[in-house]
Amino acid sequence: MAKFRLLSLVGVFVVIVLTAGGCSRVGYASEAPQPEQTCDQTLNSAIQQGRSGSTGSHLDSDLQYLADYCPDAYEVAVDYLSSRGGIPSGRLETCATWGTRIRPEAVDLLRADGKCVESTTKRGESRAGGLSWDVAAGFLGAEQRVCGPLVSTRTDNDDVFLNLGRDYPDPARFTIVLWDVGGVEPLPTGTEVCATGTISSYNGVMQIELWDVGAVEVWK
Repeated sequence: MAKFRLLSLVGVFVVIVLTAGGCSRVGYASEAPQPEQTCDQTLNSAIQQGRSGSTGSHLDSDLQYLADYCPDAYEVAVDYLSSRGGIPSGRLETCATWGTRIRPEAVDLLRADGKCVESTTKRGESRAGGLSWDVAAGFLGAEQRVCGPLVSTRTDNDDVFLNLGRDYPDPARFTIVLWDVGGVEPLPTGTEVCATGTISSYNGVMQIELWDVGAVEVWK
């Protein structure tokens, strides 16, 4: 009698153990698999956040994932985000110029955002073949050959100011500044003139500064 009761308890214990084990396995199998994160998806997420101006923890998380698992995509993201964030409004460079500094994939992203221009001819080319005076603001800080119609010649002591496109004091004009040259021969209004140099800005006016009258090209 005692033996029978002992066997019965053992049997109940075995049933309980098997039942519990079965529930555990069924519960595990019912869990849905988690989708895998890909390099392309993470890069696209980082790009979209950069375009929206986001700088939160989500962007940091994406960049960390790319740094850990996707080195090429990480370089593209960093090139794009750092370059995009450093472009002042209205101061565009050519896409070719950016291509000497950052990866081509990042340049393509800047191009899609309108953050670089294809070439000087597409932005506006003068009849003398140089960059047109009215698009020079897009190349601030770059060395360019800028051309345009002479509107006025103004002097201040030995300094000469050749205003192209529009006259002083219109801030949209382009000025060729000739420092300490004494003077220049008179030129008819509308004469196409060109100058090569680094485009700078003075009180919002685009200009090229020169110290040699001979550096100015005159097209007739």
